[in-house]
Amino acid sequence: MLGNISGLDEKSVQEAQDELNRKMKPQGSLGILEKIAIQMAGIYGFPVKGVEKKCHIVASADNGVIEEGISSCPLEYTQIVSEAMLNRIAAIGLLTKRLGVEFNLVDIGIAGDIPREYPNLYRLKVKKGTKNFYREPAMTREECLKAIQTGMDMIKDKKEGVTVFSNGEMGIGNTSTSSAVLYSFTRGDIDSIVGRGGGLSDSALVKKKKIIIESCEKYNTFEMDPVDVLAHVGGLDIACMVGMYLGCVKYRKLMLVDGFISAVGALAACRIEPLVKEFILPTHMSEEPGMKIVLNEIGKKAFLNMEMRLGEGTGAVLTYPMIDCALDVINGMKTPVEVYKLFS
Repeated sequence: MLGNISGLDEKSVQEAQDELNRKMKPQGSLGILEKIAIQMAGIYGFPVKGVEKKCHIVASADNGVIEEGISSCPLEYTQIVSEAMLNRIAAIGLLTKRLGVEFNLVDIGIAGDIPREYPNLYRLKVKKGTKNFYREPAMTREECLKAIQTGMDMIKDKKEGVTVFSNGEMGIGNTSTSSAVLYSFTRGDIDSIVGRGGGLSDSALVKKKKIIIESCEKYNTFEMDPVDVLAHVGGLDIACMVGMYLGCVKYRKLMLVDGFISAVGALAACRIEPLVKEFILPTHMSEEPGMKIVLNEIGKKAFLNMEMRLGEGTGAVLTYPMIDCALDVINGMKTPVEVYKLFS
C-alpha cells in the first residue's frame, strides 16, 4: 500500500537543531515553535523553506449506530452541515477562509446526497452511511480499505504545491465510532474514553457506553487488526482520515491532527504504519475525555487548549500561523555574532 517509505531525515533534524541552538536566545526557549521547525526539517529537508500552500480536507459520512438513540442530532445534519461548510458559513469554512487555507470536502459516506455542485466537493462515496454496528458490522473490510485508499488518493491528488495538510470530519454519531475504535485498541476505562459528543443527556451517555462495550465484546475487536476494528465499529470518515495520514507518510507531508476523532484516526494509522507518528502534529486538546488516552497511546502532546470540541478540523487549522512563525524563527532569526555585527 505504501511502498518504499522512510521516517524523518535525521541529518536534517540535527542541522535544524544546531541552527536553532545558534540563534540569539536560550536553547529550547521557543518550545513548540522549535519542535515544529525541527519536524519540518526532518520531513522536507534542511534548510526549511516556507509554507507554500496549506490544504484542509474534511471527510463526511453517516453512521448507522445513531439508530440506537445515542446522538443528540438528526441524521440529515451531516449533509446539511457539510453543505454549510462548502458555502463557508460553517465554522471550518469561515476559519479556512480567514487563514487562507484551501478547503475541500470528501463525501465518503453521507447517507443522502449534497444536491448542489461545488468545485471543492469530492463525491467519493463508498456507501450511503455505515450499518448499525450494534446490530452488525459497520462495513465490510473491502469497504473500509476502499475508504482508506480514497484518503491516500486525496493526498496524492493534492500534494503538488501543498506543504502542509490538515484534516477534519463531519458525521453524526462519530464520537461513538471513534470511542469504539479507541476502546478496541486499549480496552481502557470506558468512562475515560466515552464523552457526550454533541451534548448527550446522562441517560443517553450511559446507553452510549453500554452499546460500545457490548459491541466490542460481541465482535472481540480487541484481538483484531486495525482495519478490521475500523470495519466492525468504525466509520467511513475515520477510515478516510486514516488514509490521509498514510498518504502523508508516502508523499512526505506534515499532517495536522485536530481533536478526538481525528486523533483516533491518527492512532489507527499508527497501528497500521508506525512511521505515521513522525509525520503528524497533534494541535489542540479536545474536551472529549478520550483525547488524553489517544494522545498517550500515540506518544504525542497537544499544545493548544482552547476548550474546543466541534471537530471539522477547527482546532488544527488555527495552528497554521504558528507553523509560519516557526519557520520564520529558524530562517530569519540572527545569531549573537550577527546581531553584534549589526548593532555594536
